[in-house]
Amino acid sequence: MKKILLSLMVFVSVLSINSCSDSNANQETVNSQSKEVAMKEFGRTVPVGINKEGTSYKVSFILSAQPYEIKDIKENEAYISMISEAVKNESPVHIFLKANSNEIAKVESPTLEDIRFFKSALTKEERTGNEVSRKLASVIPDLATLNSLFSQIKNQSCGTSTASSPCITFRYPVDGCYARAHKMRQILNNAGYECEKQFVYGNLRASTGTCCVSWVYHVAVLVSFKNASGVVEKRIIDPSLNATGPITDTAWRAACTNSTCGSTSVSSYANTAGNVYYRSPSGSLLYDNNLVNTNCTLTAFSALSGCSAPVPSTAHCGF
Repeated sequence: MKKILLSLMVFVSVLSINSCSDSNANQETVNSQSKEVAMKEFGRTVPVGINKEGTSYKVSFILSAQPYEIKDIKENEAYISMISEAVKNESPVHIFLKANSNEIAKVESPTLEDIRFFKSALTKEERTGNEVSRKLASVIPDLATLNSLFSQIKNQSCGTSTASSPCITFRYPVDGCYARAHKMRQILNNAGYECEKQFVYGNLRASTGTCCVSWVYHVAVLVSFKNASGVVEKRIIDPSLNATGPITDTAWRAACTNSTCGSTSVSSYANTAGNVYYRSPSGSLLYDNNLVNTNCTLTAFSALSGCSAPVPSTAHCGF
């Protein structure tokens, strides 16, 4: 009888151990799945800056005006090295973010197709405009015409009854300035005028009046017009920062460095031709002549307003 009881006790113990083992295995599976679920794909992109700030690195990517971060911990050493190398070579990487944040969770190597795509897309040379663009007027004749063009652009803002589709996302300044600027240029072109663009880089902060946004760069259209004395002046059109009318580029850069939103600084700024879609801090250029990325990005942000973040992914838009 004792032998039977002892055998039963051993059998129950083995079942208990197996049960705990299965439970631990299941828990590890759940934890592993949770880690995967906790990440979202940012997509293939080219990092253009990485700088140490405290216990993290601040990372910037082509097109996106938002700052991203990766913690300076042992587990991220290989990822930080991959990003640094990609910045140096202006080559792509595959980025994953922690859910509902701008924190980089994982970095993967690019495919050969990714490398070929961005190598052909990024250029150091400015491309000449098409025949239609070369026939456009480079100077707006007077202030009244400039103000009229500003109103036409502002009336295409999302949330207005006058906006066509896609509308311009002036009410969501968090990101997408590159698409807004390109859409503004299209409106100017359709009215018979060409423009430039101004890109400003740095630790930028701006106020919408109700909330603050942070950028690694910002861009808007820069137009030339004749004042009442016939002298040519330049103005920035950017209803996301100033909805009352065109402003000087000095005033515009000041609005990009609003100290009431925190510490801020400008590292550099540059003017480009109007057909430039994006300019990196080092001077590399992207173009979107058919407005595919422009319209896709504006559509992705069209329902958003205020300063809500993180920004929805636009990886499906091409770049």
